[in-house]
Amino acid sequence: MTKTHFITLGTAGGPTPLVKRAQPAHAIIRGDLEVLIDCGDGAIGQAMRAGVDFRKVHDIVLSHHHFDHIGGLFACLGANMMLQRTRTLRIHGPRGTKKILDGLFAASDLPCDIGLGMPGKGLPNPRDFVEVIEFEPGDDFEINDIKVSSCENTHYRSEAEFGQPGHISLSLRFDAPDRSFLFAGDTGPCEAVIKLAEGVDVLFAGLMDVDAVMDVIRRKNPHLTPDRIETMARHMKAHHLIPEELGAMARRAKVGQVVAVHIPVNSITPETAPKYIAQIATQYDGPIIISDDLNRY
Repeated sequence: MTKTHFITLGTAGGPTPLVKRAQPAHAIIRGDLEVLIDCGDGAIGQAMRAGVDFRKVHDIVLSHHHFDHIGGLFACLGANMMLQRTRTLRIHGPRGTKKILDGLFAASDLPCDIGLGMPGKGLPNPRDFVEVIEFEPGDDFEINDIKVSSCENTHYRSEAEFGQPGHISLSLRFDAPDRSFLFAGDTGPCEAVIKLAEGVDVLFAGLMDVDAVMDVIRRKNPHLTPDRIETMARHMKAHHLIPEELGAMARRAKVGQVVAVHIPVNSITPETAPKYIAQIATQYDGPIIISDDLNRY
């Protein structure tokens, strides 16, 4: 049977560029099938480093629209345009994805018209090779023989607000014939995510150390007002997972393995990783890994 792999292309979290971690992007590989999950800055370069040819990626699935998760989309469109792509590139995402892509299409018009600098010899316009597919929580779809299902999570708002108008952040489940993955995306504690993750082979989820992150933010951004600092701290606490919360989610969902990604501001290093693994392990007794970029699972 063909083996399905998950590659962590970019394991950083947040908008701050890091030296040793690229911004959020991942890939599922199954035979000739190559699917990107999120597309942070540098995603297609990371894909090539992992042996994933971006020209053979025909589906991108977005979890939400924070800039660290979508910053590489324009580069992806431009590279495919410059290399004369003809096959459809499907970009799946929550409501609002079409609005973002419409803006990127407009930004592509001028370089498309310039082409290679020869009059009358423009390039393929991304409007002609990209299909944008918006989906709502609970809308299942298939990419080849992989079933994709989703739920709203608590990265933007509480569960009591689910189903109301507004922006949404999604957790994504991928069920291949041989293995299953739950990409939690960015989320805080969430019953819907636990239900969606039930029994998966591998849970990929973010890991947050609020105190460490806020210390760095205060030190490196002295211009931020106290109100802005407090807003950011509330977001970190409510909309992300600390180690014990991640462990509790994994235990309750009965997942086979935990892989932590979305590591912010160099807060977790090889030296400190055992401490965080031990904290997760207070709630979950299965295998735990804090991932690096380009790891394959």
